[in-house]
Amino acid sequence: MTPGMNQTQPGRSRVSILARIIPAMSYSLPALGAALSALLFINVFHGMRNAESAGIAAVAGGMSEANLAIVITLYLAIFVGLAGIIVGIVRCVLKTTTASPAGWLFLLMGLLGIAPMLALWRAESLLIEVLISRTGPGIAAVAEEIVLCLYVTIGLAPFVCLVLLVVSLIPLPAAFKAKNKWSPVIFLVLMEIVVIVMTIAYHMRTYWFYQAKINEGF
Repeated sequence: MTPGMNQTQPGRSRVSILARIIPAMSYSLPALGAALSALLFINVFHGMRNAESAGIAAVAGGMSEANLAIVITLYLAIFVGLAGIIVGIVRCVLKTTTASPAGWLFLLMGLLGIAPMLALWRAESLLIEVLISRTGPGIAAVAEEIVLCLYVTIGLAPFVCLVLLVVSLIPLPAAFKAKNKWSPVIFLVLMEIVVIVMTIAYHMRTYWFYQAKINEGF
């Protein structure tokens, strides 16, 4: 077989584990980071409710620290995702004994990994609305939804990681093999862009909390 030949030759009965496990790690890291940030968020939230006089600076400061977990794991996910893309490119140009996974599988894995981050984002958005709208109904009006989003984040994270691990290690049928040798790389790049966008968004939000802490502290 010459380099660059289609990855779905009949002799390739197995779908590569390496090609799956690296992207799975990239999508699992932010899910775990979101769960940790959610746990820290709960501590901030309980402190805010127990001390109704807690100022914006104290709450924003606690949230800027809570968000460090998700931000750090997102940056790690970017580097792991780049490694997955490199592996995908190498598999396209060199002879391999296993088939590459279908590109849509990476899309599903990536979307699954993003789910906990979206739940955490919603909880933080509700809190920000309360902090900005000082004359609004207050934290009591959105407390139930915030708590729900946080527990959804914490519950989803281990489930997502378990599913991604299983999908990465179990033998997959022929339907999960890539029909086009470059489609896995294309989807890996698309999901990498999504991870980068989420990293920028969470980084900017963490910076907003930090600035709110400083501005309200004086």
